[in-house]
Order: sequence, then structure tokens, then C-alpha cells
Amino acid sequence: MAIKERNQQMRVVAELLTVHVPEQLGQDPDLARDLLSVAGTALHEIYEDAEQSAKAWDKRAYHSKADELRRDWDWAAGASNYALGLALRPQPLGQIDVDKLVRLIRPGIEKPARRQISDPVRFRGAARIVKRQQTERRKPLRE
Repeated sequence: MAIKERNQQMRVVAELLTVHVPEQLGQDPDLARDLLSVAGTALHEIYEDAEQSAKAWDKRAYHSKADELRRDWDWAAGASNYALGLALRPQPLGQIDVDKLVRLIRPGIEKPARRQISDPVRFRGAARIVKRQQTERRKPLRE
């Protein structure tokens, strides 16, 4: 994923967290959890991509460039974990939780001028899929 794609993913995350999740908190809490799952997954992919790019810079002996890239995106792992934790926890979600997640994201996010996601309902079921994937990863391997 190029930096252009990383920035595109960040615009989607910004829209989810500043527009769609707040709209759904009172109306459809399950959809809000699904949207948080999508945001958390996107943040995880961004972090993984930045790490992969940093490793490529390290192979070329551009260590300062790799370190800079890691510093620029190191927050994404924690933000991803928090978003996924919110999506999967049994307690009700509140705007305070979403605001804390937004504060974890650096360099801050702003409400987009134009929406890219016309129908957030298409993400319904995302939290269930993430939960299933995490459960499958925890299963011990059989011999």
C-alpha cells in the first residue's frame, strides 16, 4: 500500500469516527460496533503496511527513514486495538469512548468535507467477523 492508499484509508477512518459512528450510537448500537470494527481493521492494516515499508527501508540501509516512518505511524497499532476492543466489548458504547479513540489518532482527524461512504449499513456484521477471526487465532493447533 502506497502512502496515497494509507491516506485514503485514514480518510475513511475519519469519516467513520466523526460522522457515521456518532450517528449510529443512539440509533443502532450494533451498527456502531460494526463500523468501529471496520475502523480498527483499517488502522491495523495501515500499521502493518507502515511496518512493512519501514522494513524495506531498513534492507536498503536507510535506517533513519525507516525509523521516521515507524515514529509517524506507531500510534496506529494502539488505536486499532482500542477500536476493536470497543467493538467487541459487551458494555454499551458512548460518545466518550469514540472521542477517546479519536484522540489516540495522530495527527488528529477532522470531519471530512465530503462523504465517501454513502451507505454504512453495508458494513453490518463486521464485528461478528472480527470476533470470529480472533477466536480462530486463539484455537490451539491440533497435531
